[in-house]
Amino acid sequence: MSETKQQIPTEATEMPLEELTSEGRGNGLEVETSSNDDSGIVMPFDPKDIDVITQGRTVDLLLTRLVEGELNLSPDFQRRSNLWGVTTKSALIESMLLRIPIPSLYIAEDTDGNYTVVDGLQRVCAIAHFVNVAALNKAVGAKLDPLRLKDLVSLDEYDDKSFEELPRALKRRINETELTLHIIRAGTPAAVKFNIFARINRGGLPLTAQEIRNAVYRGEWRKRIHDMAESPVFNDATEGKIKGERMEDLELVLRFAALYSLGKGTTRPPDQILDDFLNDFVDERSSLWHASQWEQLQHAFEKAMIYAPKIFGKMAFRKYSASNEYRRPINRGLFETEAVTLAHCSEKDLVKLSTCSQKVIERFGAYFKDDKTFRDSLLYATGKGWASNKRLEGMEKIIAEVIND
Repeated sequence: MSETKQQIPTEATEMPLEELTSEGRGNGLEVETSSNDDSGIVMPFDPKDIDVITQGRTVDLLLTRLVEGELNLSPDFQRRSNLWGVTTKSALIESMLLRIPIPSLYIAEDTDGNYTVVDGLQRVCAIAHFVNVAALNKAVGAKLDPLRLKDLVSLDEYDDKSFEELPRALKRRINETELTLHIIRAGTPAAVKFNIFARINRGGLPLTAQEIRNAVYRGEWRKRIHDMAESPVFNDATEGKIKGERMEDLELVLRFAALYSLGKGTTRPPDQILDDFLNDFVDERSSLWHASQWEQLQHAFEKAMIYAPKIFGKMAFRKYSASNEYRRPINRGLFETEAVTLAHCSEKDLVKLSTCSQKVIERFGAYFKDDKTFRDSLLYATGKGWASNKRLEGMEKIIAEVIND
């Protein structure tokens, strides 16, 4: 653990900034300082488990799959498809017309042979928008008009043309364009798929770890976590600040679920990264849960969401700030820490804490000021086991002091 702490930047580097959505608006969460050892691709695996094949598919064949419902463009791991604007889409179509090779696509295959686009979703949506807008609209639940080319550079005579208005030779050229598909076969183990997804999604609009997790790990956990993230108590407790465009809301709830399920007093391995911890929960620990166990978890979550604002006030899930200071965005580490700590409290203790809210906030402020390791656990590599353990230790101490005062 000592080596981990030596890598922590000084407090002067901390920036209480809010993360932004693709539209440039705040997503409600504080920016975290990234860490190379918390990337989700450090877990080794047997190379023999990799089952990826490379095949060529024409645009026409790929869009036939889309029409037949065998190509998923609205996967569970991406909440927003078809993000490109008309000019960007037109540039891709122009490249195809000029016979310039299109970058490879990564595809996940299921047991029925259906495809889900892992990397290259925007490219596929752009092609579908131009060639078969009806199929795209059906696939993603949109109401787009046919795409008309715009701002072409080398073929500007086709500006403002739709696919149907192109000469037959150019339509044929697009339909017969061969795309290179790297297909991750259905039999590839989930942990290996997660690793592959994390490695290939590095450019453009890369998938978040939670988007990858939703794609790779099937099971009851996805519905249960989604239901909790959509609950009114979660929305109220977070003041509707969590936009959830990249499944940030699901990851917050999942972090609570995985940590709470360990039981009070159980700590995580100090060097365990967040992805390994969450993946283990969804793939192993919760995979055999009965409905009653999920219901107990949901009840504990709802209790924590109801009481967090009553106890921490406007400071709920946020780093301490004085009354004359900027109120910080929601901190992921504090969300899981406060929620789990309160979920383990009795109703009697929660009522008492609510009546002593100011005292809780003052003790939190003092602890935040005086304990550097506690502050560090909210700044750098917050998903690591040592950071999670330190936060819980500190929060439980704060709560116990007020209850026993």
